[in-house]
Amino acid sequence: MRVSRDDLNRCADGTTNSVPCLTYGKGEGMPTLECSGGMYPAGCKTSDGRLWFPTSQGLVAVDPTEIKKNLLPPRVLIEDFLVDGKSQTEAGSAVLPAGRRIEVAPGKHQFEFRYTGLSFTDPEKVQFKYLLEGLYSDWTTNGTKRVVTLPYLPPSDYTFRILACNNDEIWAEESASISFTVHPQFWQTWWFGTLAGIGGAGIVAGSVLVATRRRMRRKFERLEHQRAIERERTRIAKDIHDDLGASLTRITLLSQSARAELNDPAAAGDLDRIYDTARELTRAMDEIVWAVNPQHDTLDSLATYLGRFAQGFLATADIRCRLDVPMQLPGWPLTAEIRHNLFLAFKEALHNAVKHAQTGEVRISIVIDQTGFSLRLEDFGRGFELNGWHRSSSDPARPGAGNGLANMRERLTEIGGRCDIRSSPGKGTTIVFAVPVRIAMM
Repeated sequence: MRVSRDDLNRCADGTTNSVPCLTYGKGEGMPTLECSGGMYPAGCKTSDGRLWFPTSQGLVAVDPTEIKKNLLPPRVLIEDFLVDGKSQTEAGSAVLPAGRRIEVAPGKHQFEFRYTGLSFTDPEKVQFKYLLEGLYSDWTTNGTKRVVTLPYLPPSDYTFRILACNNDEIWAEESASISFTVHPQFWQTWWFGTLAGIGGAGIVAGSVLVATRRRMRRKFERLEHQRAIERERTRIAKDIHDDLGASLTRITLLSQSARAELNDPAAAGDLDRIYDTARELTRAMDEIVWAVNPQHDTLDSLATYLGRFAQGFLATADIRCRLDVPMQLPGWPLTAEIRHNLFLAFKEALHNAVKHAQTGEVRISIVIDQTGFSLRLEDFGRGFELNGWHRSSSDPARPGAGNGLANMRERLTEIGGRCDIRSSPGKGTTIVFAVPVRIAMM
């Protein structure tokens, strides 16, 4: 084998990982390809500059000064081009003519190129490399093989180029080439892609339109159902207010008139109880009408009603009521369920403040933030110990003696809100009802 010293140095320096070698065999005068040895050295250099190597058929001498490099590169020719095993060569022609573009029908799956290199000096050592323009950008070494087989090629224009080198690795400057066009299937054409894109866009647009119409129809149905419910709620509230309210008011007036005309203390006491019961039923009826009437399904209406109720409720107990409500409240819709449960929890908190707090003032405020709104009720009375409040039942003066605090938390939980209670002996009690905006805007 003959190796360049520069190539060996580059490999030793790590700049390359391969060393090209020229091999010598029987074509160069070797009696056999098998050398003998086993002892060092396996060859020697004599004073005349010749190299000597032992073989199984005798001694071989090499004179480096007489080795002439073959500077004539081989000419390369493309002999045949086969598509799915069928030759594309013209009838009667053994070599494909240069400059002719071959048209390949669509749906082909194998492309084979056969070529040769014309060299009379060690033709078996002629090496090749090829390039398929339109698919690859770099040359691919194919060794001494005289055929290249490629699998399916996408529709496009291609040019196959082949280069050859001689036994001394002298590469030809000009390559042989063949140009061909692989035609597409009809679904691979631009017009089919355009039509498919338009059709796909139409299908998507139609699907979106149908889905939008269905969604709008369901929304309209929900709105119509909601309006029907609101109309029914309005009718119920009106009937309760007009019929039941008028009857209770009449009972109140009649009991007062009869009370003034009776001299019997026992009968007068019964009429007083009838009067008080009618008044309580009237107030309860007003609360029910307010909760049922859809005209009050807003945060502003809720704040107004709670403030008015708190002022009247605390005034009877001679407790000052301070309200802190924003001048402008967002127009969030509130369902009747939210308003009803929140009002009952608020009423329970006021009842506890009047009954247990022993305070002279109650402060009520509404706070709006990005998460929703919160209703805060704060007294400055005696407070109580939170630990164990829900288990206490022995002290009727303690708020925990009943189920009021637990009921408040349960009512807020039912509407997706939260009830926070903070209290300590001698420092008053603070109750916060928090309703998230996602719940408030359902």
